[in-house]
Amino acid sequence: MPNAIEAAIANVNGQVGVAAKHLVTGKEFRYQADDIYFTASTLKVPVLVELYRQASEGKIDLAKRITLEDRLRVPGSGVMRELDNGLSLTVKDAAMLMIIVSDNTATDIVYNLVGRDNLNATMQRLGLTKTKTPMSTRELLFNMVGEKKVDDSTESFWRVHEKQIKWDVDKDCDALNEERSDVSSPSDMIRLLEMVYRNEIMPEEYSQGVIETLKRQKLKTVIPAYLPKGTVHAHKTGGVWSVRCDVGIVWGPNGPYTIALMVKRSTDGTDMDSRLGKVSKAIYDEFAK
Repeated sequence: MPNAIEAAIANVNGQVGVAAKHLVTGKEFRYQADDIYFTASTLKVPVLVELYRQASEGKIDLAKRITLEDRLRVPGSGVMRELDNGLSLTVKDAAMLMIIVSDNTATDIVYNLVGRDNLNATMQRLGLTKTKTPMSTRELLFNMVGEKKVDDSTESFWRVHEKQIKWDVDKDCDALNEERSDVSSPSDMIRLLEMVYRNEIMPEEYSQGVIETLKRQKLKTVIPAYLPKGTVHAHKTGGVWSVRCDVGIVWGPNGPYTIALMVKRSTDGTDMDSRLGKVSKAIYDEFAK
């Protein structure tokens, strides 16, 4: 691995995994890339892929409308939890919010629509054996703050919401246990993105739906942070206590490449996004040679 990439990785606090592959030249970089990492909100990439895969088979209608109700609200990131009941949005709209503002309410709408078992079966069938998503975002957040009972009551929503704001985390919870939580590896993530890019999972129209959604990402503090202005990128960030990730595709000067940056067991998140952004820039520079 080039010294500039190694130096950038060494500056990140925690256990770091990095994988990147140039989709034209085939050149790769891997650092602890086959280890297991918590996905946090990057779990939304497999969920998005499974949604569009099922849509391509006619099992899900992306134009179907969903009405917001209190029981659907999920704590944490996003905007839907702040909106009035009765809001009507399409499944495609929910998928867009799930990615571009990491909306947890929208995520669980899509997660429950595609089905936990279907999602995990698809990842295994694709050979992504380290990618497992046993928890919805509601389950993940409730479990992380020590709530043993997961329900959709308004009272529970606000209780968990307040605990999350204070980072009142149960460090021994299943959500932070690699055998029970939502996990993947950098290698799995870049392979999934490559398969989408090459239309190996679904027809091009639907693959492009996935990529165009990821391109509209509003949270740009990691992979694209230090890339030259105008660089095209399609990605998804993720973060919970002691965890930070970003996975995606970048269109560099010599063509597109996949990239996955994943951190766990960080004891100091100071400047985490900036430090990971410099890893991203080092990879960009190497692929630009």
